[in-house]
Amino acid sequence: MTAASNSPFTAAEADEIVAADQQYVMRPWTHPAGEPVIVARAKGCVVTDVHGKDYLDLTAGYFVNNAGHCHPRIVEAATRQLHEVLQVSGKHGTVPAVRLAERLIKLLPKSVNQAFFSTGGSEANEFALKMARQATGRADVAYLDNGYHGLTVGSLEVTASEKYRESAGQPIGRNTFSIPNAYCYRCPHAHDDDGCTTQCLDGVEAKLDAHDTAAIIAEPIQAVGGLAPPKQWWARLDKIRKARGILLIIDEIQTGLGRTGKMFALEHYGLEPDIVTGGKGLSGGVGSLAVTCASTDVIKKFFGGTTPTSGGNAISAAAGLAMIDTLIDEQLVENAAAMGRYFTDAVWALKDPWVGDVRFSGLLGGVELVADRATKEILGKKPMAAIKDGLHAEGMLITVSGLHGNVLRLQPPLSVTAAQIDTFVAALGRVLTAVRQAV
Repeated sequence: MTAASNSPFTAAEADEIVAADQQYVMRPWTHPAGEPVIVARAKGCVVTDVHGKDYLDLTAGYFVNNAGHCHPRIVEAATRQLHEVLQVSGKHGTVPAVRLAERLIKLLPKSVNQAFFSTGGSEANEFALKMARQATGRADVAYLDNGYHGLTVGSLEVTASEKYRESAGQPIGRNTFSIPNAYCYRCPHAHDDDGCTTQCLDGVEAKLDAHDTAAIIAEPIQAVGGLAPPKQWWARLDKIRKARGILLIIDEIQTGLGRTGKMFALEHYGLEPDIVTGGKGLSGGVGSLAVTCASTDVIKKFFGGTTPTSGGNAISAAAGLAMIDTLIDEQLVENAAAMGRYFTDAVWALKDPWVGDVRFSGLLGGVELVADRATKEILGKKPMAAIKDGLHAEGMLITVSGLHGNVLRLQPPLSVTAAQIDTFVAALGRVLTAVRQAV
């Protein structure tokens, strides 16, 4: 996007802020060209840095601002709550937290009955693991290949990435194990005319039986890479786990609240889990809020020890209620479904030889880049880095993910327009061509 002139800072002030960031702020990763972006203002799908440059945010503030940055209805709700109640003891409650719990339970399947608030997605998943083990008296939990459920030590136990797991600095995973996910674009199994026969799940029964399995934890659609299993895959896995009394934990932290074109991604498959976790967009971008919802049978045996100090913060809960109302009243869930289809068609229309697969479930998107379409050879790290840098220079904020690090992860606010998608796709076409000519 073109440079703007609406920075609230002078050039010297902006430079000083960037220098202070480099000196005083710790981040867990190295930065590609042009990052980090120090954001001064944000509205809708656009953020503006301290120097006045506009960026189209294809990350929704790291998958948080589903209704868009600084939506006025969310800002108003949070501001109003600031004058009423800020935070109370976890032994008590506030009206916004009660109403948000009620709204979530009424939106979710009838298999879950109450909500427990915490402050972040990793924490919500840790409470889910604790609940499942307490409810079943079993220790082991299965997670999907390529699955991501957080970066705290407990949630790392059910996160597949070895690099992330090693960051714990200690051996982990004694009571967790992986089972196959459906990566249909790279499926190693032959298909007949009927399509997917869920061969990747062959042997899962034996693996579950070999462990003291309490639960399976999974996103309905994997946000890392945008992997959406066929309906028959989920139907088979659900049948397998129910036959063994294994609980199902559905992680909706990234996939929930309209992201996939349904209010919750589990609706695509008709799943009725025992536990559902949520976070990220739940607070509407105001503070940090997460939730673990569970069935009556699970709740009866749950002992949390205490409650997270800021769990269910009143301001975040008020903003979250306004965010859900906004999604419904402005039909942003429906827009996510429509814009996901539009995005898919627009990227395929580039007819770029490096575009191997385009996967959008609503606005949970992944564009897998390959060096050769016929062989599906993975596009290497060097061109992938150049593509990300090129898109950044064009004013596009994205992340790169996927099992092989070759997927452009595209999750804009659900208010994104066709014109904004066209702007991104045009930039993508230019960057792919330029990088290919340079290698």
